[in-house]
Amino acid sequence: MLARYGKLGVVAVLLAAAASVPLFTDQQYLLNVLTMIFLFSALGIAWNFIGGYAAQLSLGHAVFLAIGAYTTIILFTRYHVTPLVGMFVGAVLAVAASVIIGYPCFRLRGPYFTLSTIAFGEILRILLLHYGNFTGGANGLNIPYRGEQPWNLQFDSKASYYWIMLAVLVLFYVLGKVITTSRIGMYLQAIRDDQDAAESLGVKTGNVKLTALMISAGLTGLLGAIYACIIGFVDPGSVASTTMSTQIALVAIVGGVGTLGGPIVGAAVVTGLTEVTNAWLGATRTGTSLTLYGALLMIIVLTRPAGLISLVDLIKWPKKSEKPTEPATEVTSR
Repeated sequence: MLARYGKLGVVAVLLAAAASVPLFTDQQYLLNVLTMIFLFSALGIAWNFIGGYAAQLSLGHAVFLAIGAYTTIILFTRYHVTPLVGMFVGAVLAVAASVIIGYPCFRLRGPYFTLSTIAFGEILRILLLHYGNFTGGANGLNIPYRGEQPWNLQFDSKASYYWIMLAVLVLFYVLGKVITTSRIGMYLQAIRDDQDAAESLGVKTGNVKLTALMISAGLTGLLGAIYACIIGFVDPGSVASTTMSTQIALVAIVGGVGTLGGPIVGAAVVTGLTEVTNAWLGATRTGTSLTLYGALLMIIVLTRPAGLISLVDLIKWPKKSEKPTEPATEVTSR
């Protein structure tokens, strides 16, 4: 019990400290980096539902991110629909896309789902490039800035986006906790441990995995809309690329697959590494980030297969002392 309250206390202190950061600094670059860390942490949590708990490797999650981002921007710029509404439309379309991918593939065994996510990602990227009159093509789409408009998710300061993403991350974490401790969460863990055994116990593995993918896609679509509003610009190379899909999966794998805290740790490492390489090398060394990603992944797999979050297990939380039991005295009858 003491250990549990100790962990909750640490989490509360960390949240309070994170929420107060914009009050002590006006460095817009720092706030933007921290906002991106929160964003990719939430993306990693969403990816974990299918990639971690269901053990179905997705290398095309940028599809759902792009659907949410493009839907929100198109509805806002062409039809004057606020992003607060457009993000939910994008989430619904992302869920529909997940059904198209998952429904046929989850009835098969092997890497069919992984291959389908890669293929679907390339198809979407090509379509975004081809229908340039509607999507902007390779030039992409931007959101015209209209000043401080909270109802359109437009703010003058990065601090507002910082607080929004921190709140979204906390919401995703709580939602993940609820789902993983529910019946479907238990089913997903059973599928991850032994799919044949789960099926023998009556678990409809195809339906359960499809449900997990729909949840993951919907949450990723919502984050795509927020990402578009923060950046103010999207193009196929940034939101629908294999690089983006790899980065989403990497934050969960590096931090700890099948955990809620792992993506937060992984996002801090991966996003921090990206920012450092961009600051030092800029555009002079194309592909440096991917090279470092690969090296980091190999190091983590070889040294900490459970991810960096497993380092937390090394912390010895104080445990409630137990009263030593007295040895039983032997009773002899006379």
